[in-house]
This record gives sequence, structure tokens and C-alpha cells, in this order.
Amino acid sequence: MVGFTKDEDMTPHQKIIAGCISGIVTRFLTQPLDVLKIRTQLERRKRRQRTLIETSRKIFFEEGMTAFWHGHYLGQVHSILSTSSQFYVYELTTRYAFQSSSVEPEYKNILQFLCGICAGTCSATLVTPLEVIRVRQMIVQQQYKGLFNGAKAVYRSGGLFAFYEGWTAGVLMLGPQVGITFSVFGFVQPIILEYLDSYRTKEEIKAPTRPEHLLLATSIAGLVAGFISKVAMYPFDLAKRRLQISSHKAEDKFFTPSTSRNLVKCTTLIQCIVDTVKIEGYFGLYRGLQVTIYKALSTNILTFSTYELSCHLLRELWKR
Repeated sequence: MVGFTKDEDMTPHQKIIAGCISGIVTRFLTQPLDVLKIRTQLERRKRRQRTLIETSRKIFFEEGMTAFWHGHYLGQVHSILSTSSQFYVYELTTRYAFQSSSVEPEYKNILQFLCGICAGTCSATLVTPLEVIRVRQMIVQQQYKGLFNGAKAVYRSGGLFAFYEGWTAGVLMLGPQVGITFSVFGFVQPIILEYLDSYRTKEEIKAPTRPEHLLLATSIAGLVAGFISKVAMYPFDLAKRRLQISSHKAEDKFFTPSTSRNLVKCTTLIQCIVDTVKIEGYFGLYRGLQVTIYKALSTNILTFSTYELSCHLLRELWKR
């Protein structure tokens, strides 16, 4: 189960390994959606917005199939650090919160939400520099190719502060988003498991939860948690991406794809929100939401499912 439970038989360090496995698998499978999401969020408004199919075709014919995995290697590092740190901090904070004192049932979800905020804030602070490089790799791969070359290019464009462009929006987004995700997941998963257990015999209920039931409950809970958290905090996600390229300057010697020209840039969070509403209307704050929801749902299902499966496999390995 995700989070601390009284009968927990895994250490936080073992859960870090499970979090890393979960992050690697999830990132590889969802990277193409991430590229589409970034290009859509940063594209300046036109009379007729490109559909996802049209954007995909543009990327494919201009840059080839590998373009959908631009920034993937850095994305794997980002995913490992982000996912493992979120689960690790969440496990530690829930362990402290629920082990130190008896918690009333009505306060459990509030505590899970606060623990999730701690996990999200720590994760956002840790991975923001990697995110800045990675986002720029996804829009102009040649200019920011590789970790060290990308870091140098970011530094040249805006100095050390450039690595934390969008940090405020990232913390304001990821802290509550992770809090919502974990609290909704922690609320929905037991309900699904309880419903599935109602079909088991009295003898079966005494045995541990069946893996297929746990996987199904985890998938449904992850889907619901991902949808609610992403929609609730999406305007901050949009602002964060536009802030992360504020110091980016396209160089003529590097090829810039048509989907990465005329980008929307912001310098402050307030200015980003105000200008977006003024130019694009309130719906502009949800530019790219469609592909973001696809990515969020698939990411959460894959993240929680592979995490639970990894924990199950690691328990079996440690028993031997």
C-alpha cells in the first residue's frame, strides 16, 4: 500500500527502489505525450489552434520519430528523482504523522494532503533545474542537447537564476497537486478494495489482499487522483512552463521546428496569469489541457500500478 501502515514490512529505502522502478517505466511510456504537451502549452495563440494529430504529424515529418523522445534521458533522471523523492518524503511524513499519535479517521485525509504537500514541495525544489533544461531540449533539441551542454546553454542565457525559472509556480502547483493526488488516492483505493472484498468468502478475507484486486483498485484510484489533481492545479503548470523558457533565445545556427517558433514567454507568475487571461481569455489558462489529462491519467495509473507491483516483487525477493 502507498503510505505508512501499522503492519508495514518494507523500509523507506526499499520503497525508494520501488519508486525508482516506477519512475523509469512511467517516463518511457509517457514521454511522447509530454513532448506534445509542452509544444501545445508554449505555442502562441493562433486563429485556429492545431489539433493533437496535426501537431504530431508536424513533429514527425519535420524531426522524425525520435523527436517524441527528445529530453528522454534527462527525463528519466528527472522522473527517478521526482517520483522516488515524492514517495520517500510521503512515506517519512505519513510514518511520523500516523505513528507518533492516534489519528481520528476524519483527519486522516487532511494529514495525507499535508504530507503530500511536503512531498511535492521537496520534489519541485529538487528537480526544477533538470526541468528547465529538459523543457528546452523538447522545444529545441540541438541547442540544448545533452545534460552538460544543456546546462551551459541555460547558464549562458540567464545565469544561475535561469535554472530556477518557474520554481515558484512549480512549488505552488506540485505541492498541492501531490497533496491532492495522495489524499484522493488514499481515499479511493480502500473503497475499491472494500468493494472487491465483498465478493470474497470469509476464508479468503482472512488472507492478504489478492494482487489482481490491489492492481485494479490502484489503477482506478490513480486515474481518479490524477484527473482531479491535474485539473485543479493546471493553470500553475501552464505558467511554470512559460516561465521556464523566459530566458531562452533561439540561435540561428540551430534548427528550430515550426512548432517551437513564436513561443509564449513570461517573466513573473502574476504577469503570466494576467497576460494569458487578457490575451486568450480564462480558457487560455487551460491551453493544452486535453493532452495533459491524457498524460496525467496514464502517468498516475502507471506510477501507482508499477509502484505497487515493484513493492510486491521486492517483498517476494526479500523473503527468499
